[in-house]
Amino acid sequence: MRATVEEWLGESTIRHAVYTPAELEKISGLSADMQRVWRRRGQLPSHGSGHARFSIPEAIDITLRYALSKIGIPPSDLKLDLSKATSAAMAFAIFSHGGCEVVGPADDVDQFLLQFSEDQGELGVYLAGSPKEFHYLVLNEWHESRVVDDPTDLVSNAEELSIVFNLELLGSRLVERGRKPVVTIRLPDRSGQRTVRWLTGVGANDS
Repeated sequence: MRATVEEWLGESTIRHAVYTPAELEKISGLSADMQRVWRRRGQLPSHGSGHARFSIPEAIDITLRYALSKIGIPPSDLKLDLSKATSAAMAFAIFSHGGCEVVGPADDVDQFLLQFSEDQGELGVYLAGSPKEFHYLVLNEWHESRVVDDPTDLVSNAEELSIVFNLELLGSRLVERGRKPVVTIRLPDRSGQRTVRWLTGVGANDS
């Protein structure tokens, strides 16, 4: 199955969402004014002279840092590898209503949507980067991070303090508050077939 997914999507163009400052504010809660303050302090990525745009990993990173700032942990104090958390949150986003957009020949789009709904989540997980754990991001008192599924793993015997983030909630925010799919798959064109555009779960044909 996995080889088939890789070969099939290898011919496709996959594009991930980017967010404006206003969209980032809705997702993270960090106002556009405070985004400018954080950028001046070097706490947000510099985007040069153009309009600011934020990738999915940046939106997740900023959302987490803003949440931690509200309990007294300055964003400058955190040096986190959030790659696993980003992939897990992406998976939940992809499986949210409208989280994935697919564009291409009608027959191929139908095949994609059928496989997406019937393969026990394999296609969606692959699109998210194939995370191994999904549900919770845990930070300990030393700001070390891990992603776990089992609630009994939220606190280890060596830790007195843990901060837990619900990655399912964070992933769903990307779609519900960002108001756009997190990934768009453009399937190769086929001669003689009309091009359609559908969203997973809530498909809307704009052919």
